[in-house]
Amino acid sequence: MVEGASVNVEALLEEYDATLQAYYFPPVDGRVYCFVPLTGDVAGWQLDRILDAPVRVITEVAGVRGLMVFPPGSEIVRLSLLGEESGLEDALNYVLVDYLEAVESVKAVESGDRIVVQLDRYRMDTEFPRVKLCLGSISVSTAGCVLAWVTGRPVQFVVEDSSGESVIATFRVMGSGQE
Repeated sequence: MVEGASVNVEALLEEYDATLQAYYFPPVDGRVYCFVPLTGDVAGWQLDRILDAPVRVITEVAGVRGLMVFPPGSEIVRLSLLGEESGLEDALNYVLVDYLEAVESVKAVESGDRIVVQLDRYRMDTEFPRVKLCLGSISVSTAGCVLAWVTGRPVQFVVEDSSGESVIATFRVMGSGQE
């Protein structure tokens, strides 16, 4: 079911030739959403403008064109009834291990404006290359949704690396004064 929800996102990313990494935004009306830039990277000062932009498929903010998408992980986080007061690692464990059963364990390390998330015994992957490139695989994208929810700040997906039964994803927390 979760992978099926990625089909439309993949089609949209493919149609607009999206190749840049997404920014996960804190919940609006209970749902995390992503801005996928099409024409360049987003400067920190532009993030507030994106937050104020109408949530529609194609938008342009301060000269940066992009797609607004609701990743499948957004609905997972909403349905999990995750509290905003949860700590990062506890929230990731609750959603990815206990609720979704997508991985066996999760570790998260914060360093400056970066959060590195390790997912062990990964049970969910995606065959959608654009989703994986721009948003991360299903579990990584869901982790991005959790991070935006818990931090209350935009979070950029940076990279995802697989090795054996583990996946390591790096995110950058925006609005931390370090971008």
